[in-house]
Amino acid sequence: MKETAFINQNKKKWAKFERMSNQNQSDPDELSDLFIEITDDLAYARTHYSKRSVRVYLNSLAQKSFHGIYKKKRTPFSVFFQFWTTSLPLEMYRIRKALLASFIVFGVGMLIGIVSTMDDPDFLGAVIGYEYVDMTEQNIVNGEPMSVYGSGGEMYSFISIAQNNLRVTLMAFVLGIFFSVGSAIYMFFNGIMVGAFQWFFKVRGLLLTSFLTIWVHGAFEISGIVIAGAAGIALGNGFMFPGTLTRMQSLSIAAKRGMKVIIGLFPVILFAAFIEGFASRHTEWPNLIKGGIIFLSFIIMVFYFVIYPYIIAKKYSFSGKVSEKPTFAEKKNFELYRVRDVGGVFTDTFVFYRKFFTSFSKVYWIIFPLAIASVTWFFYTYPFGRTINNWYENMSIAFGIGKGTFRWETFSVLTFLFSLNVTSAFFAFTLAKEGEKPNNFTKDFFAYTLKNIWRVMPIIGGLLLLVQVNIWLVFLAGFIMPLVLSLSFPGAFENRKLFTGIGRGLSIGKRGWASGIGVFFVFLFILGLIFFFAIGPFQSLIKMVLDWFLISTTDDYFLIINIVEACLYMLIAHFLVPIFFIAFNVLYLSTVEKEEAYGLFEKLKAFGKGSKIYESEDEGDF
Repeated sequence: MKETAFINQNKKKWAKFERMSNQNQSDPDELSDLFIEITDDLAYARTHYSKRSVRVYLNSLAQKSFHGIYKKKRTPFSVFFQFWTTSLPLEMYRIRKALLASFIVFGVGMLIGIVSTMDDPDFLGAVIGYEYVDMTEQNIVNGEPMSVYGSGGEMYSFISIAQNNLRVTLMAFVLGIFFSVGSAIYMFFNGIMVGAFQWFFKVRGLLLTSFLTIWVHGAFEISGIVIAGAAGIALGNGFMFPGTLTRMQSLSIAAKRGMKVIIGLFPVILFAAFIEGFASRHTEWPNLIKGGIIFLSFIIMVFYFVIYPYIIAKKYSFSGKVSEKPTFAEKKNFELYRVRDVGGVFTDTFVFYRKFFTSFSKVYWIIFPLAIASVTWFFYTYPFGRTINNWYENMSIAFGIGKGTFRWETFSVLTFLFSLNVTSAFFAFTLAKEGEKPNNFTKDFFAYTLKNIWRVMPIIGGLLLLVQVNIWLVFLAGFIMPLVLSLSFPGAFENRKLFTGIGRGLSIGKRGWASGIGVFFVFLFILGLIFFFAIGPFQSLIKMVLDWFLISTTDDYFLIINIVEACLYMLIAHFLVPIFFIAFNVLYLSTVEKEEAYGLFEKLKAFGKGSKIYESEDEGDF
């Protein structure tokens, strides 16, 4: 890069840093981040402009600021103290508009819940479940309307409530990834439930009793959920409005900042669970005491999360704008033949997945409609399709292992669809090897598929049969997976005949067996977390919407819920399964390079070619 271009690109950042370093009241986190960028610029200037004034300027700027930032490095206690006194309040100021939006959406939901319950007395049952409503009605008849809060042991109640509240808080945040609307809808439905529940007691003359019991803990709990919803809305905004950053860079920054808010809410949510588990059960307490607790709780929440952030922002002249950029923003290239450890296989797998996703995912236009149609048909014809199923039962039925029943049609369809998916990932490796886009992608892909899908189908079919016997056998089979998952790729990638390719896969797989075990269990753990936890918020959101429209309008409620849930699992599986095979393909290529140095020999063949052109092009331009 030319010196003038380097200066023009960074001069605003340098000026900002110089201005902030001269101020006593500056955001320490932002100042520290800027200092790291300044030192990076200094290192670059020392390499490329060692005798220029820009190097001298940056050296002076860094030296002047070093003492203030690092010689007075904060102790762990001061860092902890600074988080609660400065960092978290500044983040709350940053998301103040999102907080207002979350509060308004929740409030509108409450009003709709009240109006809907006034219009339809059975509305609450449709929202939170008729069993809970019936239990509450019975408690009212028994003269103990709030007895549900006194059931169970205090410590057990605290732990279970804390777990549930933390889950709800995380869901309110994570759902924001769906263009901010996910968090907004979640706030809306939670507001509906609260409003309907309160009016339910109002009609029975128990509004004050319910309010003083519920909001003793609800002041902290519900306020915390609304704040988490605001963090989720801000997360979605970071994804939708990246500004000058890339979309992934902006999302990464928004996620990190949102997690600060969520971490700050953990003590609030835990304290709310403590109050609900140990205090809300004491319905005999005087109303004055309960009212005082509610009032004080709201005062604390409003002051710390709304008023105090404005005070701190004014103190530090904080605008709230996102000014940082990630240090490591460059795109990573994928190299076929390279020696990798387990960490390298993990990294390159996702580099490959991201780089070639648009290529191998084109087949999803065929797979997804067939998968949805197949799952729908399975449930319509399955005896348990219309029953109340948990997530595991629905997943088992969708994947043909439901309740001990083996179905050949399910097995055949799934084997074909997943084999087609994996073959498309193999095709992407062929594209990476050739380094050129095909002249006719559709024609070339289907020619490749017809030639190679039969290599994959026995492996997919064998794995499905293994799961049919017992799903936990997958964990035991992890020790032979480095051999099994290497059987089909060599033939397809290196255009080998059937048995030659299998022999090649066994030979290479045996040499990389130890690493393969590590790769398998690392990816099994990661994908398990994605499958069972990351989709949880999305699943809950879908169920919420379906409950709203279906629970009182159709007799096939459970069938529809089961189908939608199972289709979700099936689609997510088609996104995740190729990752396993890509990982072992990357491991295969790494083992080949380690044993045969194929990539090294190719580089040696090209050594020295075009060196004059390379030197002339790069001379004097950094």
